[in-house]
Amino acid sequence: MANNVYEQTDVVDAEIRTGRHRDLIGGLWEQMGPHQLSFLIAQGMQPSHRLLDIGCGALRLGVHAIPYLEASRYYGSDVSEAIMRAGHELELDDDGRARAPWTHFRASPDFDLPEADGLFDYAIAQSVFTHLPLNHLRRCLARLAPRMASGGRFFVTYFECQPDQDLFDTLEQPGGIVRTTDTIDPFHYRLDDLIWAIDRSPWTFEPIGDWGHPRGQMIAAYRRR
Repeated sequence: MANNVYEQTDVVDAEIRTGRHRDLIGGLWEQMGPHQLSFLIAQGMQPSHRLLDIGCGALRLGVHAIPYLEASRYYGSDVSEAIMRAGHELELDDDGRARAPWTHFRASPDFDLPEADGLFDYAIAQSVFTHLPLNHLRRCLARLAPRMASGGRFFVTYFECQPDQDLFDTLEQPGGIVRTTDTIDPFHYRLDDLIWAIDRSPWTFEPIGDWGHPRGQMIAAYRRR
């Protein structure tokens, strides 16, 4: 999308040089990293599980998940290699980089996911599909399905559009007024949209809803059949 800062490589490089890589991924660094890890643990994630962090950015979740998980159990993907490298080099210490080596990360605009030594038990995409049209979610699910363990769960955050709301209405949400149109970032989905994304696929859908996101994003889970 034209207003996606990740596509403006000169801006990304300049922000990283000035130490603002945390701001590039939306800020909330101190809040959202621990919040995501607490949520995943509450949903059953154990240190022995493999976790894929889709849209991992500068490792806002990774800096907390890597010490919690056993070594070599955290993997990350993102559209921006530069932002991932900044997180890997600046936010992790030597022990963190040994527990999650750079080979565990892959940059791709089309969800070409990193290779793992087994299937993923959990995956999460926090504030990824809020910036992408719905069909990107469908493509991600198709790419991820063969890489997930049976019963594995993929958590996705989204801005919710109620069934009776017009796509061109505006909503007051934490962080300000945002549009619900399906052609402008941030994108909004109805629950029916999230269910549509798994048509003829090996996933089931589990609505969860409010999980305490400071900007009003909801969360749902896809479970690998």
